[in-house]
Amino acid sequence: MVSAAVSTVTLMKALGNPLYELDATSGRQKGAPVEPASIDLLDVPAAASAHGFHSFDLSVYHLPSIERGYLADLRSAFADAGVELFQLLIDTGDVDSADRAEREAGIAHIKRWMEIAVELGATGVRYVPGDGEPTPETIRASGEAFRELFDFAEGLGLKPATENYRRFNMRSGDLLGVLEHAGRDYGVIADFGNARGPDKYATLEAIMPRATSIHAWAEVDDKGDLISEDFQRCLMIARDKGFDGPIMLQSGYPVEVFQRAREVWTRVDEMRDEVRAVFGGAREDGA
Repeated sequence: MVSAAVSTVTLMKALGNPLYELDATSGRQKGAPVEPASIDLLDVPAAASAHGFHSFDLSVYHLPSIERGYLADLRSAFADAGVELFQLLIDTGDVDSADRAEREAGIAHIKRWMEIAVELGATGVRYVPGDGEPTPETIRASGEAFRELFDFAEGLGLKPATENYRRFNMRSGDLLGVLEHAGRDYGVIADFGNARGPDKYATLEAIMPRATSIHAWAEVDDKGDLISEDFQRCLMIARDKGFDGPIMLQSGYPVEVFQRAREVWTRVDEMRDEVRAVFGGAREDGA
């Protein structure tokens, strides 16, 4: 059933705009928030639940620690709040190289994050080929990597998905080509923001039939008011293609205008109202 949901991208400014990355030498997360945070990640599940959201996406960029104790605490925070960790968004790791050694290093990196996703109690994971230039050779190589990664994820009890995200997957034909070569039943995140540009609606039309979730970005005007026409058109593409899943209310463009115009939960409520306007009687625990 369609439901509105949120993610660490939604709350990124409140989290201090963090950018953590897995250190290859120590095997630990490194980095820090770039500005003062107003909420701790451990408190986010309860805050999401208090605002009526019960499904959540977590980016690896926003996870401050992968120590087992911390992962257990965060898992408990989601469980105690009654919030499902829908997907761990694996935003790093490249498997789009024609070079086998480079591709295998990317595969190992993503597999490590899958293991962390299991410790967190996530339902699924999302990853993409990378930032390389798609060619027939690299699309085929990425498809082979995706086949291996899908089977590994399934063995861990995770549902794998990809997204129109990062350079390799930006064009719908390349994304779908990777999945065709993978030969596996991948989920797809349809990202409104990453589809920006003259082909925005065509991209969404092409990938929406396979979409299992949505990353919903809005456009705003100079005053920060949401441009309903564009946002609702994207939502109507989803509705008309039979979409049935969580719609993660992310943020808006221009991001700085979106963030300063309203308090974050007020902004999210405005976007949720748009989802309700298009999908009607969607599930109340989100939409």
